[in-house]
Amino acid sequence: MTSWINELLAGLSNPAILFGHFTYLLLIVSMLMRRMVLLRSLAVASGVAKIIYRAFFVFDPVSVLWEAIFVIVNVVQLFLIWYYEYQHSFAEDEKHFAESMPGGVDRSAVKRLLDHAELVQFEPGATLTTEGEPVQKLMYLADGIVKIERGDRIVAICGPGDYVGELSFLSGSPASASATVVKPTRILSFDQKKLTAAIEADAQLRRTLESALNRNLAGKLVRANDAGELPSVA
Repeated sequence: MTSWINELLAGLSNPAILFGHFTYLLLIVSMLMRRMVLLRSLAVASGVAKIIYRAFFVFDPVSVLWEAIFVIVNVVQLFLIWYYEYQHSFAEDEKHFAESMPGGVDRSAVKRLLDHAELVQFEPGATLTTEGEPVQKLMYLADGIVKIERGDRIVAICGPGDYVGELSFLSGSPASASATVVKPTRILSFDQKKLTAAIEADAQLRRTLESALNRNLAGKLVRANDAGELPSVA
């Protein structure tokens, strides 16, 4: 055992052997990466380094062949990741919406959901919903501030990342409160009838929207609990 350790330590002074250790170090580091792009990029670097090592320092044609296949597979996977990201990229006004989605939601479903949205700018004083009246839109706040009032009492404040009109969308009931714009606000507006038809025809789209609404409602519940009162949703 001691002789094996001594031999290993002695080999560390050999540049060729050090390079061999480096190829495996790259592979181990790649396994620690949480982002798939970084993982595969480092795997490619490790594979290329191993090809050089096995071809010029410790000749092993079998290893060279399989390392080359390993590199090609990872390069193809990197290309597919790039292509997927390119095909499902988001405009500046859509990024906030996409980033608000729960983890694991498919980008293609988010993209299809955004196809049904219209970006609308509202100035202070604009009314989004009126208590007791039907709600035609499901609204996502990209930025700005909206106050929620029941009667003459402010019951909630909504900001970027919040939805307005979600309970009416889910239940079909009139607005339980009035929503009024406080600061200049940009909203992604979804027509309720068109959106309902879309999610009825697309199960993945329905699950994506349900996940987003559930996450937002959970956030409102947490904020309301911190404030010591139940949330109100327009």
